Amino acid sequence: MFELETPRLQLRHLEPADATNTYAGWMNDPEVNRYLETRHVKQTRASCRDFILQCNSDPCSELFGVFDKENGQHIGNAKIGFINHRYHRGQLSLFIGEKQLWGQGLSSELVRGLTVYGFERLGLHRLEAGCYEDNLASLRVFLKAGYVVEGFMRDHVVIDGRRTGCFWLGVLAREYPEQA
Repeated sequence: MFELETPRLQLRHLEPADATNTYAGWMNDPEVNRYLETRHVKQTRASCRDFILQCNSDPCSELFGVFDKENGQHIGNAKIGFINHRYHRGQLSLFIGEKQLWGQGLSSELVRGLTVYGFERLGLHRLEAGCYEDNLASLRVFLKAGYVVEGFMRDHVVIDGRRTGCFWLGVLAREYPEQA
């Protein structure tokens, strides 16, 4: 059953059977995982399955598989994590693993859909996201979806042996969709 549909995408909660070789391959592809914290450890089908099980048992996490509506192909993942039920906020993260689909606006569509889901279905008041300073495509996606830069953390992570900063973005339910 799909939890969320956008014009070109369908999202459903991931199941252990979704931990395929393709999924593990994305997690080990240096282009796909460049801005993911999973890049530091080799991923396997078993580690992907364990991650799915961990997220599914966490009441503060909603992990989705992102599927191409046209052909049903699993093309990436998205998560609303660190959900704080007291303050009604969560953190959005995502990736498109199928590189041939990059640059087609799918991430923007995904962020808009998940933002609406977070506000309307989960009853969140605030959604947040972070992105590395040189990941300008991700920054543009969130800005286009109505998120605003709320801060910048200098020398926050290391990529390719070089310290780099991270943008912190957020959007409030009362501002959405006016900002999008």
